Amino acid sequence: MAIVQNPITGRTRGKFATAVFSKQFGKNTMRSKPASVANPRTQLQKEQRAKFALMVELSRMFLPFLKTSLKNASVGMSEFNTFMKINIKNVITGTFPDYAIDFENLLVSKGSLTGADMATATATAGSAVEIVWNDNTGVGDAQNMDKVLALVINPEKGYAISSIATTTRATETLEIDLPADWASDNVYVYISFIADGSTKTSDSSFLGEISIFA
Repeated sequence: MAIVQNPITGRTRGKFATAVFSKQFGKNTMRSKPASVANPRTQLQKEQRAKFALMVELSRMFLPFLKTSLKNASVGMSEFNTFMKINIKNVITGTFPDYAIDFENLLVSKGSLTGADMATATATAGSAVEIVWNDNTGVGDAQNMDKVLALVINPEKGYAISSIATTTRATETLEIDLPADWASDNVYVYISFIADGSTKTSDSSFLGEISIFA
């Protein structure tokens, strides 16, 4: 895709010959028109569509979280597209049509900020998850006022609970209350950080699969 910077075209949209002009992320762009597909239902296409649909279903559980956790990593594209780009090739297991998500390799945050040190997650009474970590302020660019981004995904319920910037790196602990009907469900827990007053984030750390109890 080429960026159209010609001042004559301005905000160019529409088609011309084999080119399509559009406005995307504040820039004029030009791309080629897709060639006609003789067989739109090849095995490879069916596999790709199934993988894409699975990732879309997953992302819908925590799109608001991604608006923060992937904002800095999303250059020239949406946070959703960034999520798909960094995960779709690495986290889908199985064979068509029985695909599944490898939650251990899933990234829900991406960036160069120093991440969590010795972080763990455990289920606590009252349908809650407690996350603890070491304050590694001073390691790399870690600061004590970096804010915590935490995410708990429940695939069985098709829902996720997040905590966005409610506490800091220096506190070393965070408890997230979960719905009572999550008792006995298995959830997947992640932690990352966002720099105070900035959009700079760290890669997320997978803290494991844990079983919730009442």
